Amino acid sequence: MESFVWAHRVAWHALAAGLVSAALAGHAGAQAQQPAGTATAPAAPVLPRSFDWSGPADTLAAAALGLLRGAAEVGVWHGGQARFGAAHNRVAEAPAQALFEVGSISKVFTGLLLAQAVERGDLALDDTLGGLLNGSPALPAPVAAITLRQLVTHTSCLPRLPADFRRDSDAANPYLRYDRARLWQALADARLAQSPPCAGAYSNLGFAVLGELLAQRHGKPWAELVQERITGPLGMHDTVQSLGDKAPRLAVPHEGEMPVSVWDFDAFSGAGALRSTAADMLVFSRALLAGAQGPLGPAAERLFTPLADHDGGQIGYAIMLRERDGLRTWLHGGGTGGFRSVWLLAPDRGEAVIALVANAQAAQQDVMTPLLAQRYPVPPGQPATDAAALAPYEGVYRASPAVALSLALVDGQLQLRPTGGVFEPLQVLGTDAFTQPTSGRQLRFERDKEGRPAVLRYTRFGARLTALRVKEPVLGLAPPQSDEVLAPYLGRYRLRGGTVMDVQATSGRLQVRLGSQPRYTVYPLPGQRDRFAYDAVRAELEFERYSSGEVRAVVLHQNGHFRAPRLEP
Repeated sequence: MESFVWAHRVAWHALAAGLVSAALAGHAGAQAQQPAGTATAPAAPVLPRSFDWSGPADTLAAAALGLLRGAAEVGVWHGGQARFGAAHNRVAEAPAQALFEVGSISKVFTGLLLAQAVERGDLALDDTLGGLLNGSPALPAPVAAITLRQLVTHTSCLPRLPADFRRDSDAANPYLRYDRARLWQALADARLAQSPPCAGAYSNLGFAVLGELLAQRHGKPWAELVQERITGPLGMHDTVQSLGDKAPRLAVPHEGEMPVSVWDFDAFSGAGALRSTAADMLVFSRALLAGAQGPLGPAAERLFTPLADHDGGQIGYAIMLRERDGLRTWLHGGGTGGFRSVWLLAPDRGEAVIALVANAQAAQQDVMTPLLAQRYPVPPGQPATDAAALAPYEGVYRASPAVALSLALVDGQLQLRPTGGVFEPLQVLGTDAFTQPTSGRQLRFERDKEGRPAVLRYTRFGARLTALRVKEPVLGLAPPQSDEVLAPYLGRYRLRGGTVMDVQATSGRLQVRLGSQPRYTVYPLPGQRDRFAYDAVRAELEFERYSSGEVRAVVLHQNGHFRAPRLEP
């Protein structure tokens, strides 16, 4: 329903929030999901911690895909040479030079188009929507004041998606029917919570607007601009929006065990429309790494200019920056209904990695974590097992409405669980300081006047977050539940207005997807039968049963109560 608003998420999501967040890698969309009625797939294997940028590309591809159905391909540029690897599970081998949807990595191409325009003097970062659109459509004053800088850095205050996005949309191909007329109307109808700029909040709407502004400015569709100014000059002939005769080479998209639809775009092209290959993405990577002296000229260097803070790090022209001790890693991720992608650049070493996976349940951190852990190692500590000394740290520390860190004594050790993740042991590094070498996390606490831990400073791979202690229940302490316990809840429920809530089970946890949004884990609330809570948003689900015990409906508790009757199979 249109009034139901999810908080912004920083996760490994589909295009709906398609960045790679190194600050809290391993939560929310990183979890595997499985369609109802199918066998539960084992968890994807994690790369050996010794893996590095020079390791076998086939190993990286296998880890990216794990045990999921589908195909994965990886390209690595290391030591002046390109290496490629592939993996396939329970599908026919993908064709040579298979294409994959790269989702939100498309935003970097939009960012580069803007960088080129700024470099030429055609546009300026401080140009406003009101000035560029010249009154057509008429915009509310705060919307008219949005600048190109704010669009390209997700600081525009625009929501993730327009309010009418789900109207007449197809969950299997949700962006297809959203055209330019609707986009401009959504912009005219937008009501911002405050005047820009805002703290970074990922916005596909913002990049749709930016892509269409560039197209309007130059009198050509976004895809034609990309071909004319980026992919054509670089010889990236397999990086396209429309597949045309390349359609047979597209890897089959999956979500878990299920083949799913490709995603097509109209007005949202600049936010996520491209398909590409590992080989083409390495060509693009090398052109960017070459900087101003490379084939893209000064715009390549401009692309990497930090413009704003975002997700604990910084952001340039759409591309995310992680930095520690002067060592920079640039990155972006992407996803659509049946694909996931991860892209990292190490400019100090002239290296790049691109991982493309034809399954929306792929855990992108299985690629990213070992590579970033190698670049940003953390020191080991001592086991955190002194219960009396560690008990004061237990609780929930919230960095944003969508991001929380839970600490609890589990199996005799102080353990940490980020939003949507699992509890993992911490080690003591010093007074009020902890480390988690396997994940790259470091924590430092500040105490209040009463001497209680109250503020958590969190760092990971060059990203930094500050979280405040809040009075919320610690979720995820209950062990995973059996298939028999979860089976009554599984199915589809329809909210008033037509939006469908799909409830599935994976690895002993309920996974819930609302409409075309990503899936989220919900956790049982202690002592409350049939009641579950999200930690990615402040919301709960309460299932209703008939007297016979069969589940008949679910009630969503978030800014009110929204009942969704169960749909018959």
